Amino acid sequence: MARDHKLPRVLATVHPRYQTPYISTLFVAAISLVVGLFFAKHVDDLSRIVNFGALSGFLLLHLSVINHYFIRERSGDWLRHLLMPLGGLLAIGYVLYEMDSTAKVVGACWITAGVVYFVVLTFVLRKPAALEISET
Repeated sequence: MARDHKLPRVLATVHPRYQTPYISTLFVAAISLVVGLFFAKHVDDLSRIVNFGALSGFLLLHLSVINHYFIRERSGDWLRHLLMPLGGLLAIGYVLYEMDSTAKVVGACWITAGVVYFVVLTFVLRKPAALEISET
């Protein structure tokens, strides 16, 4: 995202020897350390939030499979591209529904922050939301 100017450009800096984005890796490590220390006495709360994030990501993944293969590509493979992802969607949706209310509130706040970032990026800064995908 930094390479596409959606995040600060410095985060796209690639290590000359290892060819990895080392600045962003160090940045994420620092944030993880701070969050881990902040939640040191509340590891259960941290795990709930992480679970909410992971499950939300998988929920979006299932929606993406349906959108890409079944709707856009018109694959016609009802089992793999519609029924299986719908089954996963229902299972994950149920788990999210049954989650602790604190995790849902914090997760909803995090999703809201992402939506606000998207709105600012797209409508205030007038940057396109799409990422450039390079085939290497």
